[in-house]
This record gives sequence, C-alpha cells and structure tokens, in this order.
Amino acid sequence: MSERPARAGFGTWIVLLGALIGLAEAVFDYFWTGNGIHGTAGVLLVIVTIALMFFASGALTLWPAMPRWLRGVLLFLILLDIFGSGFAAYMLEAWWLVGAMALALVGWIVHLAADPAPRRVPASA
Repeated sequence: MSERPARAGFGTWIVLLGALIGLAEAVFDYFWTGNGIHGTAGVLLVIVTIALMFFASGALTLWPAMPRWLRGVLLFLILLDIFGSGFAAYMLEAWWLVGAMALALVGWIVHLAADPAPRRVPASA
C-alpha cells in the first residue's frame, strides 16, 4: 500500500487568509492612536494568539501529509484561537478583526466538511 500525495485543501487557505487579515488588523489597532485600544495588553495578546494561529494554519497548508494526531491537535487549537480571538475582538470593539475571525471560522468549517484527508490507497490505483 502506498499513500496518495497529499495536498492542502481550500479550507486551510481560507483559515490562513483569515489569520493574515486578522494579524494585520490587530497590529494596525495596536499602533494606530485614533482608537481607544492602541497600545493595550489586550490587543497585544490578540496579536500573539493570531500569530500562533497563522503559523498553525500555515503548517496545515504547507505540510498536508502531517500525522493525523498532529493535524487534529492543530485544528482543535485553531478553533479555540478563532473563538477566543473573536470574543476578545468583540470586547475590544474591533469589528474588522471580528470579521477576520468569522472568515477563519468559515475556512475551518470548509476544511472539516469538504477538504480531502490523506488516505492510504492501493498502489495499483
């Protein structure tokens, strides 16, 4: 039995895009003085957690043949990060960041529902 070459699915790219948009928005909110949350520890925490989500979704995207247990752990941690960062963005009234987390959630759902998982197939197939 051999393994079919794995490829990254569409959902992981959407999660990666949502994380990238969220990271850019959080960094903008941290440095822009025209809002009430610039320079706060809450925005800094959101920056760190979204950066971790960006790296985890990047690993899912660029290394699709990772072990199943690691893929499951990363998907669970990404989901926790989406909800946690989304809630923090809601409390900070950073609406563009809430939208980025909604986009990441849509990508996470698409990944679970539609993206193919690497499977073992017979070598003759």
